Amino acid sequence: MAEPPATYPALYARPRLLGRAAAAALALTGVQLWFGSVAVVLPGGFGGDSTLQLRMLLAVAWAALAAGSLHSGMHGWEAAAGPRLRQAERTHLLTAGAAALALACGAELLISGPASAAALGRALLIWWGLAVLSGRLWGRPQVWILPAATLFPLGYLGWDASGTVRWWNWPWQDWHSTPSWLLAAASLTLGAAAWHLTPWRLRELRGRLLRSTRPGNP
Repeated sequence: MAEPPATYPALYARPRLLGRAAAAALALTGVQLWFGSVAVVLPGGFGGDSTLQLRMLLAVAWAALAAGSLHSGMHGWEAAAGPRLRQAERTHLLTAGAAALALACGAELLISGPASAAALGRALLIWWGLAVLSGRLWGRPQVWILPAATLFPLGYLGWDASGTVRWWNWPWQDWHSTPSWLLAAASLTLGAAAWHLTPWRLRELRGRLLRSTRPGNP
């Protein structure tokens, strides 16, 4: 008896390691619940305490996991795919981001309360936007590059000479810091733009710009 044809969701999931991503999410949740309060000292400059609790650093891993779960073993073939795949990937990315946010903030809410959960969620959103951008620049297996690259300047340059936390140092800012929430909005906007500007769209945009600069064009 012939097997029924695979559904589109099954075909989409086949080249992706979604089971491993789900297992990693459960592992991250467990680590956050049991070891999230462990203090981690980052390389620090003058004037400030560069100690973070492990749960805030785990937000980098959450962001990378949510964005990196898009990676497919058939990414070379899928680069030429049509709008149906793009829609599936968009749904996947938003679902993965929402799941990471729910698990990370839910665990934080249980162990530390709403203020800490809001600060952690804000950091996750910032790093998630950077992870999507990183995936566009270097490929989806390298989504961790930009989020991880922020840790040194945040820990080393995030205070002024008087020991005051700089406005852009979001892991050390209070949950209600307006500049930090604006950074979250900017990072998400940057990630959305990177998602939209696929290689073929960039080529199309470059071609339009070149045509507009030719002599004789209105």
